[in-house]
Amino acid sequence: MLRAKLDQRAEFYPLGFPLQIATNSSAVLRAAEESWRGWTPAFDRPPLEMRVIVHLDGPVPPHEPVYRAQRNLLTLIGDNANFGICDLERGYCFACVTPAVASDFYFRNHLLETMTYLALDYLHITILHAGCVARNGRGVLLCGDAGAGKSCLAYACMKRGWTLLSDDFSAILRKPQGRMVIGKPERIRLRPDAFRLFPELAAAHSQVTQYGKHMFDLRTSELPEAHTARCCQADTVVFLDRRDTGDAELLPMGAEEALAQFEFDRAYWDLPVFDQHRFDDISRYAFLFKFKL
Repeated sequence: MLRAKLDQRAEFYPLGFPLQIATNSSAVLRAAEESWRGWTPAFDRPPLEMRVIVHLDGPVPPHEPVYRAQRNLLTLIGDNANFGICDLERGYCFACVTPAVASDFYFRNHLLETMTYLALDYLHITILHAGCVARNGRGVLLCGDAGAGKSCLAYACMKRGWTLLSDDFSAILRKPQGRMVIGKPERIRLRPDAFRLFPELAAAHSQVTQYGKHMFDLRTSELPEAHTARCCQADTVVFLDRRDTGDAELLPMGAEEALAQFEFDRAYWDLPVFDQHRFDDISRYAFLFKFKL
């Protein structure tokens, strides 16, 4: 059994929900500050609790963690020194990491944020792999597979005066708040082929993220044309369907087809959480379309 004095504590508000972190390392709190700086309390819910022990020595794992879940239990295993365990029903998360991982993007992206967002997904929200943009306060969810063009379309809308909530992460707040969507508008990430569409990005800083994936990681605060918001009411869902031939067209989409695509690309929880997500995923949206590019 690991023994450590968790004397460094702070409270953060990811997506507006309270999270209390106890740790023995200031690097953990710096990572949380980087992830959720500027977020303030928005929802009156019991706080999530997270404990993080930094111990041992060792390199950053060369691969993403392996995720496994049964009922309310979730494990995230990078290696024998870097792992996380969550009791999602109680909103409790625990992780052990090495100093190298605690100070690396790996911890923030694959453990800290993942544990937090999956706990919130289990308890309070429905997370979708979708961008969201808004016009006159009304949101449009942009869904689709990786590489379908969600981030490029979100950036293009932002250039035309739309408000950006997120390029690839949207969370639906469960009842009774209707169709409220929460986004993460602080950054937008674009693939290198975005140069062809947006030549002004030639001066953007190119970042090589882990595992050799090249992306432009842009802070929206540094983009003069950016209008951002963290939540809005959304009425419309558009699924992007990239194809090689034919003209672009916007087609109406059936609810069952849309629901099947939502369910394929999100976490699967046991009942009754699954049914709550299934209702939130699609039944609140009046307008469903498929946009063939």
